[in-house]
Amino acid sequence: MRIFKGRNLETTSTIIKLRDSKRVRIITENDAGKIKEKDFSDKCDLASKDGVKVLRDYLKDMTDMTASQRSAQIRSVDIGLPIPFLKGNTILVDTPGIGGSGEVTKKLMDYLPNAVSFIFVINVGSAGGMQNDRLPEILKSIVLLQMDNEMPCFDPQDVIFITNKWDTIESNAEGSDENSSDDDDVTKTWEALKATIKQNWPTVREENIYKMNLKDAALKSTATKAEHIRVLQHLRFLKDLMTNISKGLHARLELGQKSEKDQQELVEAHQKKINMLTDECAQRNDLLRRKTKRTIAETAQACYDYMLTPAGKERVLNPPGSTSILKIEWQPNVFTEKVQKRVAMYVSEYLQSKDVLQKFGKLKEEVASFYQKVSSDLSEIETGWIQRKASKKLTLSTDDPEISTASVVGIVLATSPLWLPLLATGVGLTIAASPIIFPVIKFLGRDKRKQKLIDEEYNRCLSSVKDSIRSELESNQGNVIYKLVDKVTDDLLLRRIQYLQKMINQLMKSREEIISNVDTITDLANKIQIIKESATETLDLFTKEMKAAETGVY
Repeated sequence: MRIFKGRNLETTSTIIKLRDSKRVRIITENDAGKIKEKDFSDKCDLASKDGVKVLRDYLKDMTDMTASQRSAQIRSVDIGLPIPFLKGNTILVDTPGIGGSGEVTKKLMDYLPNAVSFIFVINVGSAGGMQNDRLPEILKSIVLLQMDNEMPCFDPQDVIFITNKWDTIESNAEGSDENSSDDDDVTKTWEALKATIKQNWPTVREENIYKMNLKDAALKSTATKAEHIRVLQHLRFLKDLMTNISKGLHARLELGQKSEKDQQELVEAHQKKINMLTDECAQRNDLLRRKTKRTIAETAQACYDYMLTPAGKERVLNPPGSTSILKIEWQPNVFTEKVQKRVAMYVSEYLQSKDVLQKFGKLKEEVASFYQKVSSDLSEIETGWIQRKASKKLTLSTDDPEISTASVVGIVLATSPLWLPLLATGVGLTIAASPIIFPVIKFLGRDKRKQKLIDEEYNRCLSSVKDSIRSELESNQGNVIYKLVDKVTDDLLLRRIQYLQKMINQLMKSREEIISNVDTITDLANKIQIIKESATETLDLFTKEMKAAETGVY
């Protein structure tokens, strides 16, 4: 059954949701938030052409902005149909394309927090299909959202790319030798497209890049895995919650083993440590922000300094494997465009270099290292309240949800390969159009005219290259690192500090009440421990089953 018609031009301006439903019904929501539901169960037979046409015509009016102005005011269309592989409340969402208008792309970005996986459909007949300018924006949004725990079930490895419209590319040029060893256009486009996808989305699995059609098995597998990931997230949340509750209860149970004097001394020592760690978080936030700005400025300056040298200019204007710029046919407008493209290409390559990647990698590693150091200090403070002096020191490095790098979104992102494309793409030089003044150069020889024009355009590009690099790095790597720094110092660590402060204050104010209710607290602690152990056991078993399903080894 085909209820939507594919077109070459941008047509969809609406978020479309497909879900399994026994009845055929459509729910629309406009930009003002007004919801309207319409049931088609008795109006159209999906087994007949006429029935499908009724549904298709209604959806066209709701979603096709080339056929109806009404669709521009519709925020989302929720379609319920009998779709067996979407059972279990899994929803397939079709968003406006990333290469469309700004308003259309905004609707896509607004819906990102709801995604557990993506399927990108690439039109290979449209300049190779990849929207290199928009994809980095999606990557950056994903990174920022995950820092706020808004996409906890999303795994970038499961993203699927479907390439279509292959019929627009002739597999063999007319009149070419059938026995030629040269790759045909289809093969070249396919290999180039896979390379571009891998560069823009480093975690993609090659088996998730499809030509022509998406196999049903792949979509079903993705939907099933997304459902399993949600279960894992709920189990992790339950385990972490029980762990934190258990800490608070054990601190209360241990209170009876401490004298008032011991408690007061512990409070004073820990309060000093808490104040010191609070100040340290604020200072480290400021330091890391200044380091990031300095790294951005130094990166832009280093690129500019090299481009000023004769060797740098030669490398930029005549990159390996390209035609010498002086040998290009004399067309002034073409020359200026070539210079700008080659400068932009070099800047992009420079930002992808190992040295530059390491600079920003070190900043992220420093944030991660600081988080782990302060988390360890905070865990020691907790240990002072939940364990007796004579007992063996508790190790929280693997079980404590606050210090485990596996459960802290900000630290996981610190080494995520999704960051790499943010450094290498989206660099565009802002260069004003330059008039070609022939009276000044018309009396020069052809080669001298070429050289003069090249030199002038190259110098004009240099005049803006530092600002362009700084602007792009601030927008991409800078904003992401600033967000990570704030997440660690002003959110993750500060919340732990505030929790400890609150716990210590409660223990001081309610000492007698807590000691008098030790039996009730003990009973509650035992019940919490049982729930925690059950959640841990279920989580471990479910994780093993998921890994076995992925590898095929049981």
